[in-house]
Amino acid sequence: MAVSIRHGVNSTSSDSVAGKTVAEVREQVEEILNIPDSAQVRVNGAPADEEDTISDGATVEFVKVAGEKGC
Repeated sequence: MAVSIRHGVNSTSSDSVAGKTVAEVREQVEEILNIPDSAQVRVNGAPADEEDTISDGATVEFVKVAGEKGC
């Protein structure tokens, strides 16, 4: 089962990121999805740390806090 990865309107899915940490996933897709360093991460809707491991079928979202200007 693929992992869904999103930032704003940009999204992708990958079968190869399950078992990796959030930091490893961020590094792999930050340029593709235009993810700013300040983006917070949520896994399956819950806040996550960079050291958390992504499970198969998870949804990973990189979000900018509402009201935050710029990237």
